[in-house]
Amino acid sequence: MTRLLLPLEHNSLSHDLTDDALLQRLRKLPRRVQQVFLLSRLDQLSFASIAERLNLPAVTVERHMNQALHTAREERDALANIAGQWYVRLQSPQVTASERIDFRRWLDSAPEHREAFHATELRWRTLLAPARQLGEDGWYRQPRASLSLGGCSVAIGLGLAALAAIGFWS
Repeated sequence: MTRLLLPLEHNSLSHDLTDDALLQRLRKLPRRVQQVFLLSRLDQLSFASIAERLNLPAVTVERHMNQALHTAREERDALANIAGQWYVRLQSPQVTASERIDFRRWLDSAPEHREAFHATELRWRTLLAPARQLGEDGWYRQPRASLSLGGCSVAIGLGLAALAAIGFWS
């Protein structure tokens, strides 16, 4: 994602959650959400590129990114939720000039808004280390989840059962 407010040299030293806790929360996300998140965070693909690569609507990519960013929050704060939605929306290829103006108005309307958005940026940065652990084997780069042996075994078993039933009744 692109840098929005924080300077590049900014380091966040205080984290609400440890890297281990963040990793555990990320692992609890649905596999597709993890995949979208890792393609964005580790491979730095744009939402449009992720949508094209995974054959998903852009709005779905945006929703998955909101879900991933939401897992990094300890508190259930409405203002933090709004800031997170803005943070993700501004990365979308579908964001309009009008929405950017609305964001700027929201950001400038109260110091708490700027603080919440700043905290969201810090949260995004804290997700890098857990993301590297989650995606270390590169599984997320596959366009579709590969068939599991268990799924094939069930399909083969059902097919054989159907053939046996047809043969039995013939």
